[in-house]
Amino acid sequence: DDFQSYADLSFLKKFKIDHIALCLENDFGLWLKPGPAVFPKVEPGIKTEEKDIKDASTLDAVALKNFFVLCTALLDRDYFCIAGNGAENGVGKGATSALVSVTRASLDVGLWTSDSYSSGCARMLPSVIPDLSASIVKSAARQIAKECVEEWMTNTAESVVESCCNLAAGDPGSTDADDAHGNLPLATVVTKLLTREVAEFSSDVALMKMYLAERALRSCLHDITDWDDKVKELMDSRCRELSNDDSDEIPCTEMFFHATHAVVTAEVGLEWIEKHMELMMQDKSRFLAAVQIAGECALVGVALFRCTNLDNETGKFKYSTEENDAICESLTNLEDLCNGVKMECRAVIAYPHLRRVKEYLTRLGKSIGGTRGISSKDQRKRMREQGSLDSWIARPFDSLNSP
Repeated sequence: DDFQSYADLSFLKKFKIDHIALCLENDFGLWLKPGPAVFPKVEPGIKTEEKDIKDASTLDAVALKNFFVLCTALLDRDYFCIAGNGAENGVGKGATSALVSVTRASLDVGLWTSDSYSSGCARMLPSVIPDLSASIVKSAARQIAKECVEEWMTNTAESVVESCCNLAAGDPGSTDADDAHGNLPLATVVTKLLTREVAEFSSDVALMKMYLAERALRSCLHDITDWDDKVKELMDSRCRELSNDDSDEIPCTEMFFHATHAVVTAEVGLEWIEKHMELMMQDKSRFLAAVQIAGECALVGVALFRCTNLDNETGKFKYSTEENDAICESLTNLEDLCNGVKMECRAVIAYPHLRRVKEYLTRLGKSIGGTRGISSKDQRKRMREQGSLDSWIARPFDSLNSP
């Protein structure tokens, strides 16, 4: 498991990152093309070689896991060359292709059903994928020109979402048999592709996940045609106290802006879901996917807020009281939205997707509530000082006579 930490790979030469996609497709036989996998049809009375009738998802899971671990180690040392460092060459096309390939590979049923994917090693194959995805993002961020990194992230998020769209529904009797538009695979990718744990926080990985979650939510809730206007209106409302003049720009740090933007995007999505519950109930798999993606969008915003707000040296908060209040207002509304949508999930026994929505919203509400308590600490402190006898005695004499 610690292979990435101590292995000496200095004897290796640089590889092209395009080789990851080629190896997954040619050597492991994974389906990386757009849309659902196409299997060869076997007609009655026609002899077909055995290798032609095997499912494309049959793979050597142990070898694939070792390949992923090796790629992660190489990426951590930048032994994969990221082609296209500047806008004139196409920003990080090779890294985009690699992340899209790993995304499609993560959806292969062989990764989750193979009995031997953990044979000979403590780590399971699905647990290696987030590490590999994060290593691709961090290596690309180091090698791509700094002014082009966010452009690469937005383009890559778009490509990843497109690669997960228009997938076929599951087999009859499976949990995703009603997912005619392939929304649940998109939610799975947003949830599992990149880690959002605070302990393993990386600003590049968090931003990539933020762009991915926001783009996926817009794709899932495609009925909302004025996303930008709704998000901007809510951002201005939440951060109105941060502006000292009449300008439209919000004077805050870059990371705070990204954190607030992610939370507000989730807020817009859940508000629309709550207002259109009748429509969402007609496609319960889409309902579940939209709620999960909105939750991941909110949680990555929470992770950005918590990790950039605390100063590790002093143990104090970096953001101002106004910034904390702005995020607290959004989190309070999100918590209310979670409870409101959850109340509409009634027939949970007859419809398993509704049960999953209700359980997810319960966990999401608790997580948001904990962060809301942290963000509103300054506000609670001001309220306590205002109502305490010590603060009243300490007030200046002039203020006691003021109305």
